[in-house]
Amino acid sequence: MKAILASIFLILLINSCTNQSDSKENTESNKHTYRLELVNNEKWKVNKEMMVHIENMESDIEALSKQTSPNFKELGSKLDENIGLLTSNCTMTGKAHDELHKWLLPFIDLVKDLNAADSKEDQKQSFEAIQESMNEFNLYFK
Repeated sequence: MKAILASIFLILLINSCTNQSDSKENTESNKHTYRLELVNNEKWKVNKEMMVHIENMESDIEALSKQTSPNFKELGSKLDENIGLLTSNCTMTGKAHDELHKWLLPFIDLVKDLNAADSKEDQKQSFEAIQESMNEFNLYFK
């Protein structure tokens, strides 16, 4: 039942939020595509139940960046799994929730691009965009 509710939530989330840009056209520079806002220069607080999955993704991204022969497909699978867990554990509300969605939806598109990439060069470009997106997350969230 929880999986069904999570799937419904994800579908509603995707349908109710608008994507700020086409990530394939924007892999060179994703900065400023999120249109994230801060109030009084304070980072938005992500609840513990959700932050653990973001930290897992960040750790997986960091670990892959240190590999000499990175397995981008494996990373894509891990990111997909954590995105699913993140969205199914969403209990945030209000402006922090809205701002997180502004970051998350383009991030999901970047992961889809990574998973769909056919060449190592395309995978590398998608990975770099994912790294940049995670850096952007850290500018706005804690």
